[in-house]
Amino acid sequence: MDDFSVVPLGTVSPYCKGNMNCPGFLVQSGNCKLLLDCGPGVLKYFNYNKDLNNLVIIISHLHHDHYAGLLELAYGSYIQNRIGNLKNKIKVLIPEMEDKTKDIYSMLTKMNESYLEFTTYNDRTKFNFGNMNVSFLLNPHNIKTYSTKVKVGNKSLVYSSDTGYDFDHLDLFAEKVDLFICESSYITDQDKPKGIMHLSAFEAGMIAMSADVKQLMLTHFFPEFDKQKYVVEAQKMFENTIAAEEGKKLVLK
Repeated sequence: MDDFSVVPLGTVSPYCKGNMNCPGFLVQSGNCKLLLDCGPGVLKYFNYNKDLNNLVIIISHLHHDHYAGLLELAYGSYIQNRIGNLKNKIKVLIPEMEDKTKDIYSMLTKMNESYLEFTTYNDRTKFNFGNMNVSFLLNPHNIKTYSTKVKVGNKSLVYSSDTGYDFDHLDLFAEKVDLFICESSYITDQDKPKGIMHLSAFEAGMIAMSADVKQLMLTHFFPEFDKQKYVVEAQKMFENTIAAEEGKKLVLK
């Protein structure tokens, strides 16, 4: 079996800072690449002359920190096609349009000088890309937002994206996966507003423990906080926890 790997390209929100970018995770098996979210700064890791081929992008939801890198990629893909490096349009999956996102949806899908091909998905969508099997879960969030599961053979990962806490929701979707990439927007040093549709690091640890995953990778950090603060909190519930680090490749074995 080809290596099944993930490279965090962006781990913070709502803005970039230093060498930390907004959300993006590159999942690869063989020569097929899935980019889970495309936030600002993510594409600085790309070699535009080769990395745009055999690439599919999944945007979890239409909040700027998760899709704004597409604006850079639109023109970059257009130029790469013009100079002969990119023959096929890059497929980009985005959630179905709703009233809250109709302006953003229209802006993305009607961009000129772009070599991107947009299609919509929902929680019933399933597809294969190379030897990767992909499925989705609708999250509790203030706009349509989806978690993504990727399976290769007997190995699997789940990327939570943004989500509020809902008992047994992600627990079942992520059950026994090898890697659970989970947002952890809040720690105890911050006041988590009541009803906020994001997880704390402690809640991420709770879900990882309940789902009996092999490893928890935290992400979606506030840029001003030390990532290890999040790890310490999650480890109160789930010991095998790490922080996502930009550019650090993890192979699922």
